[in-house]
Order: sequence, then C-alpha cells, then structure tokens
Amino acid sequence: MQFLAFLGDSYREARSGWMLQLMLVLSALLVLLVASIGFRPITVQDQLDQPLKLMTRLMAANPEGYAQLGKPTFAVENLSATDPNTPWRSDYAFDFVVATPSAEDMRKARQAGGLPTTGAKVREFLRQALEDYERVEVEDPPPPPAAGAFLAAGGPAVLGGSPPWATAEERYRVAARGNKVDDPLAWPHQVSVLFAWDVPFMHVPTRTGAYYIEKWLVSEAGAWVALLVSVIITAGFVPNMLAKGSLDLLVSKPIGRSRLLIYKYVGGLTFVFLLAAFTGAGVWLAVGLRTGLWTPHFLALIPILTFYFAVLYSVSTLAGVLTRSTLFAILATGLAWGLFWVVGKANDGVQNLKAVEADMRAKMPTAPVDPDGPMWGFVPRWLFAPITAVHAVTPRTYELDSRLGRVIAEGVLTPYQLGKQGYDKPPREDWAEMLGVSAAFVVLMLGLACWRFETRDH
Repeated sequence: MQFLAFLGDSYREARSGWMLQLMLVLSALLVLLVASIGFRPITVQDQLDQPLKLMTRLMAANPEGYAQLGKPTFAVENLSATDPNTPWRSDYAFDFVVATPSAEDMRKARQAGGLPTTGAKVREFLRQALEDYERVEVEDPPPPPAAGAFLAAGGPAVLGGSPPWATAEERYRVAARGNKVDDPLAWPHQVSVLFAWDVPFMHVPTRTGAYYIEKWLVSEAGAWVALLVSVIITAGFVPNMLAKGSLDLLVSKPIGRSRLLIYKYVGGLTFVFLLAAFTGAGVWLAVGLRTGLWTPHFLALIPILTFYFAVLYSVSTLAGVLTRSTLFAILATGLAWGLFWVVGKANDGVQNLKAVEADMRAKMPTAPVDPDGPMWGFVPRWLFAPITAVHAVTPRTYELDSRLGRVIAEGVLTPYQLGKQGYDKPPREDWAEMLGVSAAFVVLMLGLACWRFETRDH
C-alpha cells in the first residue's frame, strides 16, 4: 500500500504540469501517423519509371547543361511478365529506350559520363536498379541497315559529326530473371501517407517499410524525444520530495529513507513504462493492421526503453539527492547520456577497426596495415586502451539502442533483407553483458543516493 501511495504521488506530480499531457498527445499523433502509412505493390515498370523521370527532371532544371548532354530521355516500354498476378515471382522482359531530339544529340549523350546512354552504362544502371534479380541481361541495339551497307562499301571514315547511320533513339532489350524475392511483402511497394498521398519516388518493400517505421520513426526519433521529455518531467521528483515541508511530512511516516527514495525512483520508471507501453502497443497495432506483420519483436521496445531510462534516471536521482536542484539533475543526466553514447560509439569503432584489420591479415598476410593509423582519421591509437577500459564500466546504452534495431529487423525482414541491412553477422555483445553492466551501474548510483540520503541531515 505504501508503494501505491507513492506511485500515486509521482503520477500527480507528472500530471500537474503540461508535459505529461503533451507526451500523451504526441504519442497518439505518432500512432495515427503510422496508421496512415500504406503500401501498394508496383510493377518493374513503376520501379524504374519514377527514378528515370526524376533523373530527367533534375537534368532539365539546368537547360544549358542539359543541352550539352544532348537532352536525353529514358523510358521503359513493351513490358511483359511471366506471371503478372504475382509480380514478386515473375521474370520480366522490356525495352529500355534512350531518346534524344537528334542524332547529333545522341552523340553528345553517349559521350556524357555517368548517364545510361551506352551499353555498358545501361547494364550498370539496370543491374543496380534491379538488384533483386539474379540475372539482368541487356542486348545492345542492332546497327541500322545503313551502317552495314556503308561499311561493306568500304566508305571513308567519318571526320567529325555523327556517322550517316546514327539515330536519335536506341532500344536495349532487357531480360530480368531469377527473382530473389519469394515473399509478396518483400516486393517493392509504393508508399503512401495520410491514408491517400503517394510519396513520390518512394518504392520500398512492405517489410522494409515496416522496419524503417519501427526503427527510425519510433525507436530512434520517437524514443529519443520521449526519453528527453521523461528526463525533464521526472528530474523534479526527488528535489521536490526533499523540499522542506514535503520531506518533514514523509519522514514522519513509518518508512525508511532508502525505501522512500527507491519508491520515488520506481514511480518515475512506472511513468515511463506506461508511456512506452501506450506508444509501443499503439504502433504495433497500427503496423499490424496496415501491413499484416504481427511479429511481437517490436514490443521489446517497451522493456528496453524502460531499462534504458532506468540507467538515466539513476543518474538523475543521485544528482537530485546531492544538490536538490531540478536543473542540475537535468544537466547531469544529459551529460551522462551523451558520455555513454560517445564511449559506446568509440568502442564500437575500435572493435570494428580491429576486426577489419584482422580480416585483412587473414585474407592477405602481406597486405600493408598501418599499426599507427588513427580511427576515423583523428582518434589516435593510444586512446584505444582508455576507451576500452572506460567502456567496460559504463552502461551499454549505445549497444541497447543498436540491439533493439536488430530485434526489430529480425521480426519483419527476410534473411535476404537482413543481409542487405547488415544483420547477417552475429552481434558482438550478448544480452547478459549489456544488461549486467548496466544494471550494476544503476545499483551503484542508487546505492550512493540512498547512502547520501540516509546520512545527510535534512
């Protein structure tokens, strides 16, 4: 009963300001935004047409430069599919058409670098655009009859200008076979938002779209905003409790000071847990209804986000006991948060660099590896050992964030898509180490806060 009473006090403190109401409104808006995102399957022609139109539009924005390039336009025509009703299982054949206003413009376009206006460049472009196919075969257009007759007659070399058989249009016959996608939700879809508006040039598989929504929109941007606001809301819980009058009333009750402080700490965690549960469950329901993906992996956001906040709130609690200042508690928590991220990022860079160098030595023992080369071009090698040592005793907030992204990916992506996102290798750290080191830090912070609270004359 004592715990429920203190929990109610924490709730009333959070509700008394406008931040709690704002957070609930923002969470509801986020859920509504996710629910408004839809996915519609597209054909290979849709998949290619929009990027080609965008490329042409960008070139045409500079008329002078576009004229120097020969004013090329690109199109996909005569598309045929082996199984039109299931585009993710089909092989495709089509014409890739390069056209210019004149034969002389075609000569300029073929000489321009970076444009798919020659056989080699067309192959490179289409194999990148159709990377989900095992084979993308491109046939060069046959030479016009005039070219063969001119050469057979032993005609003189053409000096400057376009040859007499040059054309203003070239057609490349393309065949795309061996689709690697065997799931309709892994096939490219047109993304729409606000229930109706198609986002131009945004073609992604439904599974990839769900991953982007859950990871970047919610667990990254949304979660960071929620954590920041939660730090601000809860930073005043302990200083307000230690204010004269409030503390006198609390310590007069039959409850130890340490238990009182722990109850206040758990009250702050409960506030964040309920906020994370409301948002996480709402987004999970919205994604499931819109995509048909009902995997429970995304719900791991709720306990992981709560545990992440538990680390930050332990710093806030200690700072509040030491200074009785809400502002100092916010600043101390923000600095600790940034420090944990920097240490985690730096250690990840050190481990990645060591892994790359070890792989190079294993594949090419004679390959030159600079033993004094800095990390990222500016972090010297002598800092590697201190970075590793500091990382060993600091919370694993950076790794928790990274691992949450992997958990979300494993819930919605196929094995082929996991490889494309870089999740085809096992994670470097296990759950026991991440949770154990972080939990030990929380215990240390709360232990120091309780000791100071017990020994200080308030």
